[in-house]
Parts: sequence; structure tokens; C-alpha cells
Amino acid sequence: MRWMFVRLLLLLPLAWLAGCATLPEEPGTAPGALDRALAAGDCRTAYTLLETTPGAGAQATLQTAQVCLQVGDFPRARRMAGDFLRDQPIHPDADYAAYVHALAGFGEWSRATRADPEARVREGRALFQEIAGHLRDRPLSEYASELAPRLVRLREGVAEAEFALAEREHRYGNPAVARARAEYVVEHYPRTQAAADAARLLLTLGSY
Repeated sequence: MRWMFVRLLLLLPLAWLAGCATLPEEPGTAPGALDRALAAGDCRTAYTLLETTPGAGAQATLQTAQVCLQVGDFPRARRMAGDFLRDQPIHPDADYAAYVHALAGFGEWSRATRADPEARVREGRALFQEIAGHLRDRPLSEYASELAPRLVRLREGVAEAEFALAEREHRYGNPAVARARAEYVVEHYPRTQAAADAARLLLTLGSY
């Protein structure tokens, strides 16, 4: 059973960047501490309560992931969505859980723009594979139109990180390594800004 606020979120693309929404309570139930935290959009409290509430259930796990995604707590959102997928791989909302997991990963990766380029390349490639796998394995996913553009941005971001590695080697006085890395960017990431920058670096190195 999908919850009303799931549908509301779908009417607000990227609501997780705009702040938290108030989640409606299910009629006829007296909200407990976890329900109140979810309704208030309190990710941290809901996360803590879920961790210490045995048998809270898969729905509460996904609700917590949604709330954390909305408020930009991407690590917690990703963990909760991952827990949901591990425990309920064939649940009717598994598609949405996979979407939340991928979107939280993208949000976390996008935020870490000053991370070490090697880590950024490694994590970006893994996330690219995750989203590409989601689109491949769930061709009828209603969230495909929101995930697909992230592949383009991931490719650009990974290319930028690859070029940053080439620039670093150039600064360190390792022209052969810088040349190899720049050639890799040109070959594997054509039609990106990083490829154009790498081509200019190769001209500077006298090999392009």
C-alpha cells in the first residue's frame, strides 16, 4: 500500500532540496513517538527511534528514508532505503525504495565536490552503475524520467574529477602520467567540458 505522502512527493519534484513536508497521519491511529517524528519531518529523531524500536516494519523504514531525503540527510536516507531493499526486495514499493536510495546517493555525491578526486571518481562510477542498473532492470519504473538526467550529470562530474587528476600530475611535474590521464578523459568522456579542458592540457604538454 502506498502512502498519501508518497504521491504528494511525486507532485513536488526534488522536494528534498526545498525543505521538509508535513506527513499526514493515518486515520484512526494514535501516533507514537516515531509517527510524530515522521509527521514533523524530523529525520534524526525518526532514524534513532527506528533503530531502537524492534519490529517497526518495512513501511516505517521507507517513511524514514523519505523524510531524511526531503531534509537533505542523504546518508541516513540511503541507509534506510538500503535496509528496506534488503528486507523487502519484492515489496510493491521496492521501485520507490531503489529510487530513494539512488537519489540519496546522488545528493551525497553532489554535495562532496571538494572530495579527493580519486574517491570522487570511484564513488561516481559506482553510483553511475547503480542508476544505470535501475533503469535497465526496471524499464517501466515511474521514476526513470527523474533518474536518467542524473546519469548525464554523473558523467560530467566523473570526467571533471578525472581531469583534476591529470591536472594534479601536471602540477607535480609528472608529464607522462598527466598526458596519459588527459588522453583517457578525451577518449572516454567526449563531448564534455572536461574533455575540452584535457585537450588543451595535451596541447600544453605538446602531445595533442
